[in-house]
Amino acid sequence: MIKFLKDNKINFVSQFSYAKYLSYSIIILGIIFYFFEGPTLGIDFKGGTELIVQLDDKLSDKENVIALLNDKNIKFSNIKTYGSDKVRILFEDDINQNLLSSFFNIVSYNKIGSTISSDLKYDAIKALSIALLLIGLYIIIRFDWYSAIGSIFALFHDILIVMTLLILFSYEFNINIIAAFLIIIGYSLNDTIVIFDRMRENIYEYSNMQLSDIINLSLNETFNRTIITSITTLFVVSSLFIFGGGSLRGLSFALIVGVLSGTYSSIFVSTPIMMFLRDKYYVEENEREI
Repeated sequence: MIKFLKDNKINFVSQFSYAKYLSYSIIILGIIFYFFEGPTLGIDFKGGTELIVQLDDKLSDKENVIALLNDKNIKFSNIKTYGSDKVRILFEDDINQNLLSSFFNIVSYNKIGSTISSDLKYDAIKALSIALLLIGLYIIIRFDWYSAIGSIFALFHDILIVMTLLILFSYEFNINIIAAFLIIIGYSLNDTIVIFDRMRENIYEYSNMQLSDIINLSLNETFNRTIITSITTLFVVSSLFIFGGGSLRGLSFALIVGVLSGTYSSIFVSTPIMMFLRDKYYVEENEREI
């Protein structure tokens, strides 16, 4: 394997405190944006009507479409460009398709009722909750409860970071974003497991070393693998962001942020939490046995 840094001797443990404040800052920023601006919910979660319109000579851009809707006194909740030659319009209420057909060249018409949107929100929360629960059980079985808590905190951290940037850049929360969350959870967990597995091996092999030294050794040994995996994954999701079109823009943006956050959290979130818990409680357990 190609090595970006040969014989790594980075003191990761000394940077844990700085990383903690960085994470806190971004998450607090996200909470502020959530309460003052709020997420932009897609039609999947709030219901309504979605209309995708083909632009032509009469309606050549988004501004012409807005002007026509205002002129006809048709209320809409959101409008944005959709690819290079289409516009996507959201209506909170049911809109007559035949009426709109007289004004626009309709490419797609999609209507979701409030009952269906509520079911989708419930299913999305359930899917994320089940995924986190099963992941916690798996980590406990494979490693220990210190690692499980560190892993779960890292996954929550990644989801919050992605949500913060989605709100900041006004991306829409829809079913694609929920799919992105599940992908990010899997990616971040895989990276964390590789690091924890190396730590477990080194703890048995170097039992006389301090825990902080073992963690530094393990992170340095897996660092090249972590960086190479992240870069190659970013190549794919960046291509999706650039060439995937408007419908996949939110999904690909979430994946880009998730890959970066997952790489960061596997080193600077899950590991320091595991280190703190093991350092504090593992000794106490041994003392109880004596």
